[in-house]
Amino acid sequence: MSLNESIVEEAALEWFGELGYAAGHGPQLAPGEPAAERDSFGEAVLVGRLREAIRRLNLGIPLLKSL
Repeated sequence: MSLNESIVEEAALEWFGELGYAAGHGPQLAPGEPAAERDSFGEAVLVGRLREAIRRLNLGIPLLKSL
């Protein structure tokens, strides 16, 4: 059996799914689309998701409650 990108991708999607993550369909999340979470593909960090995760994980810190 040869190892290729699709085998690795499917394994990763399955693994993350088991951890409770959901995968989004790329073209629907692309910049310029209604569900876009960034202005360009050059923005590697999805700031809204990062802020929400920081807030959710640190609810005991007053400063982060307002993020």
